[in-house]
Amino acid sequence: MPTSVLTAKTRIALPDSAALISRAADYYKSHDCDVTGDAPAIRIAVSTGHIHLASSADALDIEVGANTEVGVVQLKSAVISLLQTALPEANLDCRWHGAGKSNGRLPNFRALTVGRVTNLSPHMRRVRLHGKDLDAYDTDGIHIRLLIPPRGDKDPQWPTLADNGMPIWPSGNKTVEQRVYTIREIDVDAGWMDVDFVVHGDNGPGSSFALHAMADDLVAITGPFGNKLPDADWVLFAGDETALPAIGRYLKTLPSHVTGHAVIEVGGKNDIIDITTQSAVEIHWLLRDGGSSVERSLIQDAVRAIEIPHAQNSVFCWAGVEQDDYKPLHTYWRKEIGLDRDQCLAMTFWRKAGRD
Repeated sequence: MPTSVLTAKTRIALPDSAALISRAADYYKSHDCDVTGDAPAIRIAVSTGHIHLASSADALDIEVGANTEVGVVQLKSAVISLLQTALPEANLDCRWHGAGKSNGRLPNFRALTVGRVTNLSPHMRRVRLHGKDLDAYDTDGIHIRLLIPPRGDKDPQWPTLADNGMPIWPSGNKTVEQRVYTIREIDVDAGWMDVDFVVHGDNGPGSSFALHAMADDLVAITGPFGNKLPDADWVLFAGDETALPAIGRYLKTLPSHVTGHAVIEVGGKNDIIDITTQSAVEIHWLLRDGGSSVERSLIQDAVRAIEIPHAQNSVFCWAGVEQDDYKPLHTYWRKEIGLDRDQCLAMTFWRKAGRD
């Protein structure tokens, strides 16, 4: 039986919204989303549902749809955020009608406390987070948005949701940072989840939190998001330390008949960690200090050296990489190899310092 789609609608007073719709279409096409129609009306198929934008003489009509209430809330925030980026001076005050009512709370908001902290390598630390009612996070969506309050704050002020679907963030000495991480493992009955952090000193909210994490420290999460791995007989995973938790979790869930490769870039031999899988996927570690000659980048060269048997097998290729590697890998899989949209997924997991 097909899953019912929940929808929410709103109207924003905006002149010349047809031009904005064209910009939105270009944005989602550049992210390999299926966009149908053209200004004055388009429909965008995204991984979690759909977005419909329609222009009238002086307004923009928006509909978002997803299979869950949380999915609707997330799409509301995503589309308003996109509009704010495109039109920072516009008044985007609006009221949504339909699904996705949040009562001012972020999707599946949970406050958690730090438990056990384990060093996996010199630059990777696992933090166990404890909380109640974690059932919503034991799903195919393995990523969370971690909310990090100021260190030592025993009474954090958590963000809320405005009527237009955008989060309202506390400021000043109550500023809460947000970063996306992967649930490495979760035990709902015992009330905990493990999150792995790349530790590189005090020069980032996530790294700083993990570096100083102590029992009973407070954090919060919202989400989850991300897609289930498609059924495939052959897989290719590619990424550096930031993608290692996701690759590790995916490999642990694969059945024994699945073959393929996982190429993981780390600093050196001391950064290699144990990864458990019952699959036949071969794991290759790429060492930045290994002195190998590089034509494009370690990741790109390693991916291009692997033959993808898409003519004989059902395949899926996945990459979580630095921004400079994202587009070349996406183009290689989609344009040069000819993989379909549902056969590959490349994502930017981080950006080099100095970028906007």
